[in-house]
Amino acid sequence: MSFDMRLFKRNGWYHVEVTRNKPKALNTKDEKQAKIIFREMEKALLDGKLQQFIDYKTITLGEFRKDYVKNFRSGLASHTTKHDERSLRLLSEVIGDDTMLAMISPVKKGNKKSKIEEFKTALTARKVKPVSINSYLRHIKKALNNAVDAGLLKDYARIKMMKVGKRLPKIMYPGQVDTFLANTKKEDIKEWLFYMICFWTGARRAEAASADWFRISLDRDEITLIGKGNHERTVSILPPLHDALEPFKKDIGPVFEKQHLDTYSHDFKKRIRAMGIEDIHLHNTRHTAATYMLKSGIDIKTVQKILGHASVTTTEIYIEVLNEVIKREMQKYEIK
Repeated sequence: MSFDMRLFKRNGWYHVEVTRNKPKALNTKDEKQAKIIFREMEKALLDGKLQQFIDYKTITLGEFRKDYVKNFRSGLASHTTKHDERSLRLLSEVIGDDTMLAMISPVKKGNKKSKIEEFKTALTARKVKPVSINSYLRHIKKALNNAVDAGLLKDYARIKMMKVGKRLPKIMYPGQVDTFLANTKKEDIKEWLFYMICFWTGARRAEAASADWFRISLDRDEITLIGKGNHERTVSILPPLHDALEPFKKDIGPVFEKQHLDTYSHDFKKRIRAMGIEDIHLHNTRHTAATYMLKSGIDIKTVQKILGHASVTTTEIYIEVLNEVIKREMQKYEIK
């Protein structure tokens, strides 16, 4: 070949002359970054893939994110696309819109700190919580995956998530449970019965929703729940639940009319928000039941069987939740 590619700088920006008098802007002022790209371009030239390399290597973050939602995420829920836009906007604030897409998380990045690590460091300095940073990183990862699928990016290095401390399951406290159940009973007694089963047996929503009268014995005070993989487990019915079930007792048939499980979750969320409580979901009734079973002195192996956990290790998390409850209660202690 009579012409050799060359790397040069013009007005502070790096370019590569790929053919005589036809320079290609690299959209970077960083010498190390420019040299990395130039070496990869030389390799692509030898492999006969230079044009393909140019097509994706010189696309900037700004160019990509400008139409990302419209071209790649149309039809998704607005809250999802808003998070897409916010994640890419935050990334551009830290590393710049002129950063090439291929340099956000390059497969071979040398000794220099990667752009993703710069992003994580910057957000940490702003005191953004690791769990929130991870949420942004997941949206960025999805964007890079889409870029690869579209041929705009050849590949990218694995993005490591931030380390997050163990998050304990959230529970409702006795006063909250009492208020919630009392309010629900006034407005919809059958829905109240559903929640009574959840709170007093630790049932999952699907297990409570599929309750059937032929699996309930008020004489023996037992209810058989159908859990994951159609595994059955029998749980004792305590007096509050016995009294709740008795007025509705039938010999056979479903306890509740069939409806989508999400309907139960949405109705629960609506009621809990009306009480001014956030970040509590229907599944938290199960966490609440497990925690207060342990608080009541029930052996952990027994709690494991009641909840239908395959391993006691899963149940042990509620010991930590209980310890947090005890710490909270201890704050009420006074010597007068």
